[in-house]
Amino acid sequence: MSIPKATRDMLLVEAQHRCTVCNEKCFEIHHIIGKADGGDDSPENLIVMCPNCHQHRYHRSGEFTRDQLRQYKKNLQDRNEIEKRLLQNIEDLWKEIKEKSAAEINKSLITKLEDANQLIDKSRSPKIAQSVSQMAIKMAELSIMPNAARRAIEVKYEVERQQLKSSVDQLSVVGIDDDAYRKNNKFGRAYEFVLILDHSPDSDWVKIFDYNYKNSGYSMKRETHIRGDRAVMIIADSDDLQAHTNWVKKLVGETNTWLTTEGYRNIDCLINESLHKELEQFDAIQSMKKRTQSIKI
Repeated sequence: MSIPKATRDMLLVEAQHRCTVCNEKCFEIHHIIGKADGGDDSPENLIVMCPNCHQHRYHRSGEFTRDQLRQYKKNLQDRNEIEKRLLQNIEDLWKEIKEKSAAEINKSLITKLEDANQLIDKSRSPKIAQSVSQMAIKMAELSIMPNAARRAIEVKYEVERQQLKSSVDQLSVVGIDDDAYRKNNKFGRAYEFVLILDHSPDSDWVKIFDYNYKNSGYSMKRETHIRGDRAVMIIADSDDLQAHTNWVKKLVGETNTWLTTEGYRNIDCLINESLHKELEQFDAIQSMKKRTQSIKI
């Protein structure tokens, strides 16, 4: 039985579709304690790992112990919590810039930096802890607020850029659906061969997959389409199933690559255009304010 989809989705999002150990792009989930050794499909026993870390570094070379994998998993969760708090601080700062005076914001910034200081293990990172403290003092001394509002706009769009990029759909083939192997009426001795995807793709992903399928030069190409979280191929009973599986995995990989290149490029264009417009409006308003200050009533 495969890992429940809800659990798989939760873990992949938590890891941002990256290997928990080496941070490479990854869409595979593995058991810390294998099923054969009594492990289950609970989130606590599952970890996102790339094939290299899982097969070579863990199973073959024994580079990691189970306890070390659990620590990697905990480190990931800790980083996510810190990131969540820092993003919230950015959001809070953006609101404050609109509503509070420079003095109030300076005071708030110091508090936020002191909070960040508490997140750092001073015994392991004394230089970082010291830098954070010094930054808090420096920000209190400097008159930084004239440019802070403009910088806040840039930060807002940078956060949005990263959020959009992290939402670009990426899939992987995770298994074969033996229960779905059935007769098909397309032609004599035709059958449906079904591969399991790690989740159901969005419509953009399916469009690119279909395009790659139509333009594939695979010599044994068979009709293939996406049905939910399944890749369904119409095959003959004598076909080479391994070759077909490799071909579909290649199509999935090509689709992922296209989306992370063209998709990212489109996101950058969209964000850069929106950022430029808002900064242009901001600068125009600031310029107008300066001009009005010289008007005598």
